[in-house]
Amino acid sequence: MTTAISLLLILGLAALLASAASGLGAALLGRRLVAVGAAGGSEVSAPPGSAVLARLSQAGVVAAFGALGLALVTRAFLAGRAPWSNLHEFSLAFAVALLGTYLVLARREPIAALAPLAALLGAGIVGVALSFDSSIDPLVPALQQPLLLTIHVGSAALAYALSGVAFLAAAAELGQRAAGDRIGALPAAATLRAVGHRVVLLAFPVLTVAIVLGSVWANLAWRTYWSNDPKELAAAATWAVFGAYLHVAGRRDRWERLGPWLIVLGFFGVLFTYIGAGLFFIGEHSYAAP
Repeated sequence: MTTAISLLLILGLAALLASAASGLGAALLGRRLVAVGAAGGSEVSAPPGSAVLARLSQAGVVAAFGALGLALVTRAFLAGRAPWSNLHEFSLAFAVALLGTYLVLARREPIAALAPLAALLGAGIVGVALSFDSSIDPLVPALQQPLLLTIHVGSAALAYALSGVAFLAAAAELGQRAAGDRIGALPAAATLRAVGHRVVLLAFPVLTVAIVLGSVWANLAWRTYWSNDPKELAAAATWAVFGAYLHVAGRRDRWERLGPWLIVLGFFGVLFTYIGAGLFFIGEHSYAAP
């Protein structure tokens, strides 16, 4: 069974790389013609091959989500618990949550063109998962809270996934603004700004719930709600960055330009909380390290 899970991970990674390559091909084939007239305007045209590659890119994300999701469910069945007790498992859960969140939001928001970016980010996370020990071990004492393991770590994975999609929108927005909205393969900067904002509005309360549940769990495991653990401090700093974004997002002055940069910074905080704090610093959460 563990061999089957490994094969599913490799299949998912291959699908993500194929998705990214297809999306890049679509971007290279596509072209945007800007017609300048008295009233101004723009016209978008693309060769048939570009549309086919774009659909293949989206299909690659769907295929990867299916393969990685099946691997995650299989691992949960074998372990008899929520499959996110170490960095290998959490990385897999993070990748599945990211791809699933992107696919759900892409049905409601105009972000289908971000498929290759989502695929690249997902591939990086799967690569991290593959770099860690994949053995299924008994839970350490601090993790022997099945309900909290499920909802605290699960809500953290969802918050990270939402912030990842917001990051993709913000990074694409910054690229569009630098290019004067001339990157035909991406939505307009204003559209990306609106999408990124709506996703942060979802991510922030989920992240808040994850941190609060983590404090409750810490008190049960270590008899303190807060111990200045590196992972706790990193999570709090990340929460503050997204809070700062929500403060400047509604402004209509020079501070408004900080919006997408704060989303990018917040996601870097997520990445550090996810992997850096536990690997590079000794603390209560070091059990997650290999």
